[in-house]
Amino acid sequence: MTAPVPGEGVFYDEPAAASRPGPERTSDVLARFLAELPEGRVTIGDLMRALGDRSLGTVLLALSIPTVSPVPLGVSVLFNLPVLLFSIQLLFGRGDAGLPGWLSRRSVARSTAARMITAVLPRLTGIERMLQPRLPSLARIDRRSWFPLLIFILALVAFVPLPLMGWLPGFALVFLALGLIERDGAAVGFGLALAAGAVLFASVLVSGLSYAGHELLAGVTDP
Repeated sequence: MTAPVPGEGVFYDEPAAASRPGPERTSDVLARFLAELPEGRVTIGDLMRALGDRSLGTVLLALSIPTVSPVPLGVSVLFNLPVLLFSIQLLFGRGDAGLPGWLSRRSVARSTAARMITAVLPRLTGIERMLQPRLPSLARIDRRSWFPLLIFILALVAFVPLPLMGWLPGFALVFLALGLIERDGAAVGFGLALAAGAVLFASVLVSGLSYAGHELLAGVTDP
């Protein structure tokens, strides 16, 4: 069923939660949140409260959704800041403290939030159809000591203001988050593969640009 977001003229496809067996999924919660967006501006805290708990997977998903939304390149870099700050909390063992108040109050206009969630929902629904509890050793990757460092590295890669540099680590974070929420080790494994690809791609691209810049400067300075 297709329904409009009140006052925005944005349409989305309802996932028809009532017709699906089993517990309510993240896409169902997001669709309801989209239909009931707060007036004025929408904060990260609003999204986290809608998702319903403060588990690591949920926090990561709430912070990662804007990074895979179709927004201008410069704007997407700003959306990566909360992920980076939360990853620093994880590095210092403060992930269970939730987000600081000033960060949870970061907001976007209601229309921008509607566009972002509308763009993400079909992808999220498609991913969820494949999720199921499996591969418990990978599904509990958040217990590994190096996991916070991985999130920090992905957040840094996402800050590179170049095409694909935000989306690759962003989708890696989304798969990791959903894998943790659903305890699906296969989703976590795919997220790790995307993470490796993102880091490799960033390394090659930055090295290539650095080499090209060096050669250009050498050509200019040579008599």
